Amino acid sequence: MIRAKEVQTLNGYRMLLTFNNGEQRVYDMSSSLFGVFEFLRNPAKFNAVELINGAPTWYPPNGGMEVDVCPDTVYIDSIPYNNTAV
Repeated sequence: MIRAKEVQTLNGYRMLLTFNNGEQRVYDMSSSLFGVFEFLRNPAKFNAVELINGAPTWYPPNGGMEVDVCPDTVYIDSIPYNNTAV
């Protein structure tokens, strides 16, 4: 089961993730910042990402339930990291 074990935010609402298989991949959330993720348009909120059970997770400012991105989605929809991808 692929899960992220490290996350670093990048410009443009992207994240550099290191997975438990050793791969590093870049996931772009810029086209997903609506609905439950709309509050992440605030860069400070986006940068407050945490990994919970291998999933990038955020806590909304209103104190509601945390929101996350499925670890499988993050892996499948990301691109392999290379120095030019950042």
